[in-house]
Amino acid sequence: MTLSTAFAIVAIIDIIVFTAYELGVVLNFCIPNNLSNTYYHFDRKHRGYGKLFPAMLYFLCVTALPMQVYYTLCLDDWRRYCAFLPALTTICLALVGLSARYKKSDFRIYFHYTVAILAGFFTVVWFLTVGLKLSYVLIVFILVMMITGALTRTLRLYPLFWFETAGFYAVLFAVLIISLVPNAL
Repeated sequence: MTLSTAFAIVAIIDIIVFTAYELGVVLNFCIPNNLSNTYYHFDRKHRGYGKLFPAMLYFLCVTALPMQVYYTLCLDDWRRYCAFLPALTTICLALVGLSARYKKSDFRIYFHYTVAILAGFFTVVWFLTVGLKLSYVLIVFILVMMITGALTRTLRLYPLFWFETAGFYAVLFAVLIISLVPNAL
């Protein structure tokens, strides 16, 4: 088995895990304000299950985002020096998971939102610098999520949820495409 095949399998597992988490959230609680709020929804309904949110984030940090770093480092031009972008995204997402109970203090609220915004920012910058050929994946997922939100009449109520979901899916599918198509970057 080649490394690309192993990465493709891991990317598919990541997509399944994230989709299962999202479906669990939507089926149990409807659409939340944002993904971080799912910590409180789970904890309120099932004491202790709020830890599913940081567990899902840590799982993705350990599996999907390091593949982004690896593929970026494998490039043979200036873009390989941008491997710090997915690394920073991974660090920020880990910090988001660490501050999952962000509503308990003012510092946590600002810290949580700051690292969440930075994670999204680093992801978009990675797509624009390293994965420019794959930027259509990000655009497609943003459009699909916006259309889904509009059709379910939840886009205006919960735009952050739809943008976060689009970002996660874009990264996961980009890693899958890179694993399956050698010259995708």
